[in-house]
Amino acid sequence: MAHLPKFQHTNDLTIQDWKDREFVESISMNILKVTEFLNKFEKSTRYRLAKIAEKLNNLERRMDSIEATLQTADILDGNN
Repeated sequence: MAHLPKFQHTNDLTIQDWKDREFVESISMNILKVTEFLNKFEKSTRYRLAKIAEKLNNLERRMDSIEATLQTADILDGNN
């Protein structure tokens, strides 16, 4: 670029600087979008896992109750 006028060289540098800035801005925006998606996904997953844990706890309590009832019935029948 030694043979280009100084103005043209400065203009080219300015254009390249703007292109670089636009690229960085694009990357930053995409990182923000991915972060937002991951945060929403994490929130949704936590909610769903909490619902499953609640259902599992309810099933475990029902099973314990049924087991206790069966053990009581066995003891009453004398089938220890």
